[in-house]
Amino acid sequence: VGIAAARALIGRDWSDAAELLAERTIYVIPELNPDGAGWLNGHLAGARVELGRTVSPFDADRDRRIGEDPPNDINGDGLITQMRVRNPPVQYGLVADLVIDDDDERLLRPAKPEKGERGEWALLTEGLDDDGDGAFNEDGSGGPGSGVDLDRNFPAHWPEFEEGAGLIQLSEPENLSLVRWMLDHRNIVGVLVFGPGDSLINKPPTGQYDETGRMPKGIEKTDKEYFDHVAETYAECVSLESAPQPGYEGSLLAWAYADYGAWAFQSAVWSRPKVEKEAEENAAAPEAPSPEPAEPQAPSRADEMQALIDQGVPEAIATFLTASLEERQAIASEFENASEEERAEMMAMVRDLPPDVQARVMAAVQETAGGVEANASSASPDPAPPAGKRGQSSSDDGKWLSYSDSQRNGEGFVEWTPVEHPQLGTVEVGGFVPGFRLNPPPEQVDALAEAEAAFVVKLLGMLPSVELAEPRVESLSDNVWRVSIELFNPGYLPTSSAVGLKIRQPIAVEIEIDIDRVLSGDRVTVIDRLLGSSEPTRISWLIRAQPGEQIPLHVRSERFGQRSVVVTMEGARP
Repeated sequence: VGIAAARALIGRDWSDAAELLAERTIYVIPELNPDGAGWLNGHLAGARVELGRTVSPFDADRDRRIGEDPPNDINGDGLITQMRVRNPPVQYGLVADLVIDDDDERLLRPAKPEKGERGEWALLTEGLDDDGDGAFNEDGSGGPGSGVDLDRNFPAHWPEFEEGAGLIQLSEPENLSLVRWMLDHRNIVGVLVFGPGDSLINKPPTGQYDETGRMPKGIEKTDKEYFDHVAETYAECVSLESAPQPGYEGSLLAWAYADYGAWAFQSAVWSRPKVEKEAEENAAAPEAPSPEPAEPQAPSRADEMQALIDQGVPEAIATFLTASLEERQAIASEFENASEEERAEMMAMVRDLPPDVQARVMAAVQETAGGVEANASSASPDPAPPAGKRGQSSSDDGKWLSYSDSQRNGEGFVEWTPVEHPQLGTVEVGGFVPGFRLNPPPEQVDALAEAEAAFVVKLLGMLPSVELAEPRVESLSDNVWRVSIELFNPGYLPTSSAVGLKIRQPIAVEIEIDIDRVLSGDRVTVIDRLLGSSEPTRISWLIRAQPGEQIPLHVRSERFGQRSVVVTMEGARP
């Protein structure tokens, strides 16, 4: 969607900003990673879809072999999704620290050891250990996810040694070319990145620095008021209710602000609608009186047991799950006294159960061992969801599932399916469809792009510039003159950010005359910056010159270019 929004900027009718564009230029780079974008267009179904990555194979495990262990479509559905593995074999080093989500059986959440929970599940990308080194999918095969994450490869706060950051900063030709181009175009005063994270909804960290104490990890404190104002303007144009935090380690956003010295912002363009809002509003509204009782009748024990058997649950396990605490304790005692063969047979039956039923069995075993009857009105959460419970989790993944279920006809999630894995045994393959959480439905793209364009127009009006008022010349004696010029910045943002002051982006004002003819004032005056929409800055000189002589004045800035005017020594004495 970021690529689409950038392309829409190029093709837009800019007549509503003609006056602004008479003095300003917009540079648009719609695809920093054209190879990756082209790969996605042809291979989206097989993509791991970590957008922004290079397509070149990468030796992630540093074994001097490239691309030998990519993700694999082991269930043959044309997608690379995820695998969840219950109690994985120890030789692969997979950490089983997850449990089935309390509110939605399709999700996993971290176990809570402090509450006596023990993790049972590991989650990883769908695939095999192709090279037999004990790791899965560590080398890509030429698709996104196989190479370097371009937004972790810029110099600012480069996350050395972290996955996807590259061997060295600016190792990727795409990033190196962009940085070189920007260094050759010092007239860039503002940068707007379209990426998965958003720095306008999420306020950047303020006053935090790297180990040198100089490079900000977010923004400088003195720039906060300017960023807040831009964020307010953004909210007037773009109706995003929430968005992920942007990355600052090795990102273009961080480099453009903290190193290059431009005003830099990032927009996610689109994020998940807040689907729970309607439910909250409905809950707050008074209910209409109903002549019929609203409370559903709880199923009987016999009905619940039959429902489990209809699901394929063995009768012995269905009996255990529907029994009272005392009855389960008796069954557990019988299990402890059973023979090894009988116990192994029972454990095999449990392993063959669907994941949600397995979770119920484990929860019932824990309750039985603890000797405490589960209380449905307790403030503590249920240890496991009832069969079929879904779409109610308050986690971020749960909200994405609710959005997929209620607004996208379930197209964003692949149901978990058991698959026999040659190394891990029985695993379940499924999870979110690649790219689903990054891009909106196609019919929404035009409106989203136009909202971004409206923000760009307003941002153009806030950007700084250096303007000159008409110079003044006063005759003080026969050959002595006072020459004055005023500079001002009509934009809202200062001509330099706080970082710009550190890296020096001054404005130089020069009167082109021999130094020995300057009686007062500096022949070259340096201004650190001009604040936005403030009083003009006035510079004056006393010089010796002949009547009618023409003296050039120059205003130079690496970022704002050069402006020159010629003043003539004429006029009556004050």
